[in-house]
Amino acid sequence: MFYQDSAKDNLVKLLEAIRNRMNNDGHFIIPVETPQAAVDMIDLEHIKVGDVVTAKEDLHFRMRQLETKDGRQWLVAFTNQKEMKKGESTSVISNFMDQFLDAVLDMDVDGVVINPWDKFFLLDKALIQIVIDANKKPKPQNHIYFEMGDITKLNCECIVNAANKSLLGGGGVDGAIHRAAGKELLEECRSLHGCHTGEAKITKGYHLKADYVIHTVGPVYSGTEQDKVDLENCYRNSLELAKKNGIHSIAFPAISTGVYGYPLEEAIPIAVFTVTNWFKENEDYGMEVIYSCFDQNTYDMFQSFIEIVKGGRK
Repeated sequence: MFYQDSAKDNLVKLLEAIRNRMNNDGHFIIPVETPQAAVDMIDLEHIKVGDVVTAKEDLHFRMRQLETKDGRQWLVAFTNQKEMKKGESTSVISNFMDQFLDAVLDMDVDGVVINPWDKFFLLDKALIQIVIDANKKPKPQNHIYFEMGDITKLNCECIVNAANKSLLGGGGVDGAIHRAAGKELLEECRSLHGCHTGEAKITKGYHLKADYVIHTVGPVYSGTEQDKVDLENCYRNSLELAKKNGIHSIAFPAISTGVYGYPLEEAIPIAVFTVTNWFKENEDYGMEVIYSCFDQNTYDMFQSFIEIVKGGRK
């Protein structure tokens, strides 16, 4: 029940009740003036209750208004049939509460009077805006972070393994992840039957802090354009696989910059721009990307590149 009460506590409860109804797809019953075209199309001699009548033209219903003693104009809305039937008979339409209130903000009225025939409540535009703002979910944000040290010790949902094509473990980051995750990781990797360069496959994290490991195979550096394409695919396919599995935080090593010989000065721009471009394409997803830097030199080069990019945007 929504009713007029100036008490602050009741106002808060009432606005919260409206918001909760909005979240549960609540509807308002809205009185309207029946257009003459709708009246003319009804043949009382041949139409029975329950019959469906199709209009030959678009029908435009004008929402009914009430004017208070101070001259202000209000649209009318009922919360249920019982409240509506307490007053004069009228044609009505039904609309989602959130859609209706959002539309009211752009109309030349002062607000909405809810359940006007009994204990009513005047919901002016300021209060409508409060309800709508409170009901908005914060937009997910994408972020980039940098960490120096052991990727296996990071607190995130997923870490990326710079794997070889067999996915059966190796040296560097690959070996460190397999050692930290335990033999169960190797057993699951055997079932994946390898991975091609640029592709990505996912396993559980087992004894790691991370819930998942995404394995991707970076290119062995040859100085060709294909190296760039393959490295971009490593980052992009890993992000897509993470999104597919509902992952919102992921840590990348500097893929291919170890024994595969990809120069850091070439690999870092690819790593950063591939991720930031993915952010632009998925701006509402909310992904935290951590670049896990094995040593100080890698960390410093990432930071220097970011500063160059920031400077170029000024």
